[in-house]
Amino acid sequence: MAPRALYLLAGMLAALAWLTPANAALTTSQPLPPMAGISEAAAKERAALFAELAAAKDDAEARAVEDRLWIFWGGFADAESQRLLAVSHAAQLRFDYGGALVAMEATVKHQPQFAEGWNQLAYVLFLAGSYDASLAAIEQTLKLEPMHYAALAGKGIILIQQGKEAKAQAPLKRALAINPWLKERNLIIKDPPDKN
Repeated sequence: MAPRALYLLAGMLAALAWLTPANAALTTSQPLPPMAGISEAAAKERAALFAELAAAKDDAEARAVEDRLWIFWGGFADAESQRLLAVSHAAQLRFDYGGALVAMEATVKHQPQFAEGWNQLAYVLFLAGSYDASLAAIEQTLKLEPMHYAALAGKGIILIQQGKEAKAQAPLKRALAINPWLKERNLIIKDPPDKN
């Protein structure tokens, strides 16, 4: 076989490696891990969105489904949480991470089962450079919504920032298994360094 053909074959085999039992929920008819506190109708909508994301044929199609997932996740905010999210967003635009943090802490205190509230808190903590606190908020996000690929990618990014490239690979690979068009997919390395 020519070297180019071997390279292509190796690439295809690496792609097939994503279809492991750990990722079986995304490649079989098994149900998704449940999201906390949602109705049966919302669970069906969520499953349909993730099926569409997995079946996306290109980056643009995946981004359109991602946009709908963000709307889905944000749709669980009640009126007060929506107000606080808006306050936090406005503060972030002013680079007022302290003000954004106050609003997001109030959000998760007010509505502790709101997964996207925890994810947004994690994001603000990341922006503020509070990586350990951000990781704790990400864990709460994932406890409520285990399919939150953006939270998983955020966890990987933080671990890389902390110099823990090998430890970052598991959440990044899980995020990629959920979203094959993950923007952060370039952060996955073939042979991660030994333990950090």
